[in-house]
Amino acid sequence: MKTKERKNYKQIFLWTEMIKRGQITIFVLIALVIVALAALLYFLVPDIRVIFTGDIVPSNYLKGVLDEEIENSVNKLSLQGGYENPEGAILYQGQNIKYLCYTSKYYEPCKVQQPLIKSRFEQELARMIQSKAVEGAERMKEEYRSRGFTVTSAEEIDTGVLIVPEKIVVSINAPTTIEKEGRTQSFNEFEFELESKMYDLLMIATSIIDYESTYGDSEISFYTQYYPNLIIHKNKLGDGSTIYKLRDVTGDDEFTFASRSLAWPGGYGTE
Repeated sequence: MKTKERKNYKQIFLWTEMIKRGQITIFVLIALVIVALAALLYFLVPDIRVIFTGDIVPSNYLKGVLDEEIENSVNKLSLQGGYENPEGAILYQGQNIKYLCYTSKYYEPCKVQQPLIKSRFEQELARMIQSKAVEGAERMKEEYRSRGFTVTSAEEIDTGVLIVPEKIVVSINAPTTIEKEGRTQSFNEFEFELESKMYDLLMIATSIIDYESTYGDSEISFYTQYYPNLIIHKNKLGDGSTIYKLRDVTGDDEFTFASRSLAWPGGYGTE
């Protein structure tokens, strides 16, 4: 019995040692993977490298400066059909709303006034935030200089906006080189994103005005069937104009525009 017990004990001991060694090997491999990923991020992602060195993250810094300006500009554009100062607009509840499709005649479909709604919105937004982007870039350079860095940058700064599904992408073209104690970092463009449902709203608005320019009126129930988070308010006025207000219930995004299509004299045909 004693010999058998010694054999069992030896087997248990060997098995335990094998488990311990296996666990150590796994921990070592995990540690090596973490170090390799950290090194890869450090060399391939400039913003991560900046975080490791404890300095400013340029894209995050500029986003913080521009956040409020972008939000206010988007809100203003969204209430006025994508224009800061719309011409060819209707005054409705104290707001000038751009006609995206219009005809002055009766009984006829409207003509599209702005075929590229999304592109126009992007251009307007980029122009509206340009001065704030320049200010933000200057403030960032001063922040670097206050920390002992030497900063050189291009005199001209260009701002771009791209509206894509689920977000608005802002890019600031401001080539900048930052140097301190032999360490140099160079940036050509700073980019950041903001969550937004504006892409879907602009695409739906484009579809509505295309429909009105072809058939004279649109059927909004078609859109709400395919977009469960969408609410459309369609208000026909006595002069034949229609005010559309599109809203995504999952956020604060909305888009308002006007059209005048298949109008009837004397208010006939209005709801």
